[in-house]
Amino acid sequence: MEDKKLLGNDQPEQEAPQTEAERSLALKVQRLFRESWDSKQQLNLPQLWRKFDDYKHNRQNPKQSEDHPGSTTNVIHRVIESQISDLLDKPYGSVAKGTEPGDDMFSEQAQHMVDFVLDKGDFKEKINLSEHDRLELGDTIIKVWTDKKALSGKGLPVYEIVSPANFFSDPKITAAHRLQESEFVIHATPRALSWYRRQWPKLGKYVQRQVQIPYDPNATFTDDGADEVHVETSMKALLLECYLRDEEGEVYCLHVANDILLEDSRKNQGKLQRRNLFPFVQINCYPRRGTSWGMGDVEYLIPTQDLINELDDQIRINARLMGNPQIVVGQGAGKGFDFRKWTSKPALRIPMRDVNAFRVVPGVPISPDVPVRRDKAFQEADIISGVNDVSRGEKPGQVTAAAAIYALQQAGQKGVIHKNEMLKNGWSKVLGLLFDEIMDNWDEEMWIRIDGEKPDFKFVNPADFKSIPILVPNAMHGEVEGEEPIKQLTDESGKVMTREAEYDFQLSLGNGLPYDKAFVFQTLLDMTKVSFPDGPAVTRTELRKFLRDQVGLDLEDQPEGTQPPEQPPMQPGMPPVGLPQGMPGPMPPQAPPPGMGQPPAQQIPPEILAMIGGVPQ
Repeated sequence: MEDKKLLGNDQPEQEAPQTEAERSLALKVQRLFRESWDSKQQLNLPQLWRKFDDYKHNRQNPKQSEDHPGSTTNVIHRVIESQISDLLDKPYGSVAKGTEPGDDMFSEQAQHMVDFVLDKGDFKEKINLSEHDRLELGDTIIKVWTDKKALSGKGLPVYEIVSPANFFSDPKITAAHRLQESEFVIHATPRALSWYRRQWPKLGKYVQRQVQIPYDPNATFTDDGADEVHVETSMKALLLECYLRDEEGEVYCLHVANDILLEDSRKNQGKLQRRNLFPFVQINCYPRRGTSWGMGDVEYLIPTQDLINELDDQIRINARLMGNPQIVVGQGAGKGFDFRKWTSKPALRIPMRDVNAFRVVPGVPISPDVPVRRDKAFQEADIISGVNDVSRGEKPGQVTAAAAIYALQQAGQKGVIHKNEMLKNGWSKVLGLLFDEIMDNWDEEMWIRIDGEKPDFKFVNPADFKSIPILVPNAMHGEVEGEEPIKQLTDESGKVMTREAEYDFQLSLGNGLPYDKAFVFQTLLDMTKVSFPDGPAVTRTELRKFLRDQVGLDLEDQPEGTQPPEQPPMQPGMPPVGLPQGMPGPMPPQAPPPGMGQPPAQQIPPEILAMIGGVPQ
């Protein structure tokens, strides 16, 4: 009995009560899992992901000998984190666009509910994990489902980031956007034995601890396996959550562990997804041809990272030779001379018969090409990743005008902007899956908080989306006075016909440029100097509002339309109004020296204009 407890089960080992058909389904899931695992091994993905993770976390260029410097100047970490921090600094939100005119009546409510789900799911934290996977490993996978225990039992659609190491899709799919054409999708994750018992009280007790898993996705990364140090902390088993389609195209889910079919959604839940979509979205960083798995920035940056480390090794080795040079000692030193005692220790006394019996071999200075090539490698890393010097907070070269810096930054960040656009496109599919969960499983009215410029509360009823009035063109519009161009469609009895709402969602996540408050403030100051016939481009009230809301200055609100008191026109040579007594007046304007004209206005360099589309008309 004591041995049974070590296996994580207080009951004697016995087979789970399942039929031959159920066991056959469990073995089918295990077989599909192994086949998908073998396809990833064929591409060498687990080994590559382990290498990418090691490089990102400074496990690179190990010491090859005692004298090897093992230099590590981690440019990969800087490149990855700068892109993610720039993305997380932007405001986010959803946009719901109805597919028919009737959907627009509830589009604002749909948008509020999706934003509420994003906020409750810690969107900033999830997007951080998502981008780390995408930029480092080449892919990010987002899973959507409904947590029925959330919100005090009311239920809430949730989303989580699935590691590519735990995701197994149909190898026949050759592109990430074709994931829904897969025959199966498997999410493999280790779970504690106690979790099995809580989730499936009848069958969970038969799940045993797995000591050695032939196909262990958690063995991909170096830091995995920390729970294996003790038996008590390793009471776990691998759960296979397999999504398949039946002959009619209906999606269903099988949960399998230890060759035990724990749950079949066709028996307990009925229709799993209203559009029969797998609850996963896969987003590539850079697509590969012939497979759905993508490539990340780390894979492209590793050769440059190795070059920088090697050049650093050369510089450090040369510095050691220059500081501790080689010495040639002749026979005149005497028999009592001991080389082992001749060290770099200060105030060292060395007995020697002939003090001139040695000669220092001068070290050869390192080639000037080495540090030059090292600096060039840093620039190449930025070119590969698409991150420029302005976005890293460094001083831009040769350009100082604000407009020119803005144009240079936009032109230099085209690669980063492209990545962000593909990220937003993929997350738009996630928002669609979240709305499906709202339609299927969120059926209770409730108050939700709307954050933003003017926080508010909205009372929402998800059932409204299931009975949207069908609107059709009104043939009487224009023929009869007072008729609207669109009317509600009714049946023979005069009852309004309805349909389920359908929306195309978009994720709003900045425009690819840093949302920097100092830059925005400087732009507002510049725009206050621009005026149009109907008023200034930016009013004083709008500028004060930005200083109060974004900068945090304690400024009082002013009534709308209030403008600062006008100052009387200043006469030439007169001091400004309100100038304290004793202060010197303004300096009179001075003419430029003879032979010198007015300094030219600072303009955007022509090479910048070429990058942003040419000279403005």
